[in-house]
Amino acid sequence: MKILVLGSGAGGGFPQWNCNCRLCAGQRQGELHAPARTQSSIAVSADGESWVLLNASPDIGQQIRNHSQLHPRQGLRDTPIKAVVLMDAQIDHVTGLLGLREGPCIDLYATPCVFEDLTTG
Repeated sequence: MKILVLGSGAGGGFPQWNCNCRLCAGQRQGELHAPARTQSSIAVSADGESWVLLNASPDIGQQIRNHSQLHPRQGLRDTPIKAVVLMDAQIDHVTGLLGLREGPCIDLYATPCVFEDLTTG
């Protein structure tokens, strides 16, 4: 099994765009030697060809660009991402689905509770 950590930052990533704590400010100013991190998402594959995302962060476009394993391989609009599993209905775990709508159909998996949270007011 292959696992790609696409992002490991909390909602907003790191540094968070609206945070001026010493860590976020230090990273922006180059005083803290820590890499910037996109919001949390993971990709898994059994064969290195077909991938499943665990959550789809708002940073999914950048995350795909940063990992060549997830780049299109065939055709004009293609993706090796075959499915997304939503672990919960948090906004920072589902908004990346909007960006994925531009490609081919991708299977979506969620528990009944997560599906209900996403489809009811």
